[in-house]
Amino acid sequence: MKRKTLGNNRFGQCLGTLFPLWIVFVVVYVSGQQGDDGTLEVQMKDGDKVVKVQLEPFMDMCRGTYKLPSAIASTLFCWYDVRNTHSLLTPSKVEVLSNDPFVALMHDMVYDGEIAQLQALGDTHIKRSGITNDSWLPVFYDNHQTYTLHDRDHPVVERLTRRIERATGLSCETAEDLKMIYNEVGAFKTSEIDAIQTKAELHRFAYAGDRLATVLLFLNDVPEGGYTIFPKLRVVIPPQKGTLAFWYNLKATGEANPLMKYSICPLMSDVKWTAKKLIHTRGNELRHPCSPDAAPKPKQQN
Repeated sequence: MKRKTLGNNRFGQCLGTLFPLWIVFVVVYVSGQQGDDGTLEVQMKDGDKVVKVQLEPFMDMCRGTYKLPSAIASTLFCWYDVRNTHSLLTPSKVEVLSNDPFVALMHDMVYDGEIAQLQALGDTHIKRSGITNDSWLPVFYDNHQTYTLHDRDHPVVERLTRRIERATGLSCETAEDLKMIYNEVGAFKTSEIDAIQTKAELHRFAYAGDRLATVLLFLNDVPEGGYTIFPKLRVVIPPQKGTLAFWYNLKATGEANPLMKYSICPLMSDVKWTAKKLIHTRGNELRHPCSPDAAPKPKQQN
């Protein structure tokens, strides 16, 4: 299976234009150090004032110029998943992007007719920017819009849920509703992790448990930008129509895995459609059991 090549985009050209502008304001370089989160914190002097600037080291991932080291690429592989009866007829095409923590792509998981139906179900919710009747100028709405779909809303939604269960081997009994996401040019998302982080969410999902895994479906091809990146893993996922991205959010201990923080690069052209399914721990105790090595070690008594 051929991995999609990440080409150069205008995001890199934009950075090349912006960085010289910093030189106008920055007079003397003071010092710099690497942060725990991977950012490079540079202290520069602007007159009598010291300014701290954070330069993200993973901009090459958003530009599409990052190349995976051969030492890591040689450990990755693809296979046809035939773990159940349904897969014998239509096996999943699995491409591993990271072994530990596990991140994988499953290709050809959603079809054109299904995508059109999912989008049609959101016609009353989504506002698309464009030329208006009384003006030649475009009207710009929020470039990040969402709506949710329950299994009972349409057979195509329920069919996708069953397909996700077969592909991942996990139960969607306590999973959240399918979240449809519509992005226009300029949309992006800063670093986040899908595991539960707040007390409000902890109470809200007390019955379902934490968010064990994330399923992200790409519903159209994107010419430029819009990559999903894991900066600490150095993993880049290009939007590719019909592809399903899957990863675990938790460690074997059940704690949130900080390595699974991800960002979404700015969308440089066209629009982007994705669908997100968050799978919780309840109902998956036997499908995804804790590793014996993850058990807490007893404290030694003096």
